[in-house]
Amino acid sequence: MFKLQIKKNAEMIWQYLDENQVSSVFEIMKALSMEKQDVLMALGWLTSKNKIYFTGDKKDCKVMIIY
Repeated sequence: MFKLQIKKNAEMIWQYLDENQVSSVFEIMKALSMEKQDVLMALGWLTSKNKIYFTGDKKDCKVMIIY
């Protein structure tokens, strides 16, 4: 069940990034009304599937999708 929710959140984030190109974790949290831990787990799933990458540094990290 938990794994299914992570995948569902990952799909929502991927769609959001597809429409918005680049976003921070905070922007994703706000736009999708998700808790930080849910966003981070979904981003981890997307990273493991080579669907996203990160740019910037610790203070200004942005997430982008890989087409």
